[in-house]
Amino acid sequence: MESASLHVRIAQRIAACEDVDAAALDPPLHAVVDADALENLIGSHPHERRDFTGTVSFTYRNYTVTVDHTGAVSVAASMTGNDRSVPVSKTG
Repeated sequence: MESASLHVRIAQRIAACEDVDAAALDPPLHAVVDADALENLIGSHPHERRDFTGTVSFTYRNYTVTVDHTGAVSVAASMTGNDRSVPVSKTG
């Protein structure tokens, strides 16, 4: 069985934080982030990549989403008024 694409996994993490269905997120994640570019950067087999070893972070709704070169996704709720964040959900 093939695992869900990266942008689907991100949407599912955020939806889980908000206790809603991923399809109910507004705006849809793909309207905020170029899912194809993210998939191309991280790739379908991130553990086999050698050319990208960093992280990608972006803000979506009230969350900071970070994806590392292995495809691990972390979602942190942004705190109003500053740049600090509080971990909400993390998966490998």
